[in-house]
Order: sequence, then structure tokens, then C-alpha cells
Amino acid sequence: MSSETSTRPAAAAASGFQAWHLYLLLGMAGATWAVIEARDTHPASLLVLSSAVIAAGLIGIAVHYTTLAFMGEASLDREPLDDGTREALEQEKALILRSIKELEFDRAMRKVGDADYAELDGRLRGRAISLMEQLEAADAKAAARATVGPVTPAAIDDSCPSCQVRNDLDARFCKSCGQKLR
Repeated sequence: MSSETSTRPAAAAASGFQAWHLYLLLGMAGATWAVIEARDTHPASLLVLSSAVIAAGLIGIAVHYTTLAFMGEASLDREPLDDGTREALEQEKALILRSIKELEFDRAMRKVGDADYAELDGRLRGRAISLMEQLEAADAKAAARATVGPVTPAAIDDSCPSCQVRNDLDARFCKSCGQKLR
């Protein structure tokens, strides 16, 4: 990953208050309340207690997004990829695919052991697959946005191209001249 993509702020994350903000705030508020209420308690116990309450907030985030995903309404990256992000992902994908080929060559030349090859190959292929899935999901979202909504009867031209007589929407031939309709 280049330093440009790792340091550039994400547009989707900066677009206002989101559900995970609420769960994190509730977890921190609960941890603060638990520490205040736990009087005469060892400091190590307070750390464990506050960590447990914050972890409950993080579990709330996971449950929230899982529930939305089961209902088919959730996507962690709702914004389409901008050109810079898409280009960075394409470059990283090309670098990873090149690294996989080099790793295979190094294994064939006996420069890399089987155990090391299996570990590195698994990591590189996993990252390549996740990059390809990100790019495909962005393409699918762009295609879905580009498609026009359902066709309305007003948008359908039901007149005959040769005699201009209006026909029924489900007609295959003109009722006046018999010309085949679109």
C-alpha cells in the first residue's frame, strides 16, 4: 500500500455521524460509569472492567453490521471509489500479482522453502483476492447506479414507425398496417 492511500482521509468515514460512533460512545460512557461506580477496587480490576465494557460496545458494532448484512442493507464502503483510490488499488493488485509470479519463480529456483512459500503465497493470494473483490464491488455499484430505473409506460414509444398509429403496449404488430413493432 502506498503512503498516499494510507494517509489520505477516507471520504466515506468523514461523512457525518455513523452507527459505529454511537456504539463506541456508549461503550466509553459505560466504561466511565463502571469505573465511577466501582469504589474501593484495585486499579488492575478497573482496567479489566473498563476494557470489558468497551469490548461490549465493539461487539455491538459487529452485531449491528451483521444484522444489516443479513437484511441485505449493509455495506461498509457505500461511496464509489474515486479515481485516485481505484488507481492505487489497481497498482497494488499489479504489484501483488507480480510478487506471486516472483515467489513462484524463486520456489522453482529453490530459493524459497516449501513452508515459507506456502505462507507467503497464502498471504499474497488472499490480498489479491480481496483487492479484486473490492474493485469488482465498485464496478458493480457503478453499473447499478448507471442503469435506469424501471421502464414506465410513458417512456415506451408504442406508435408504429411506419404509420405512426398508437398501439397497445404489449402489441407485436401494428393494428393499422401490420408492421412488426419493436
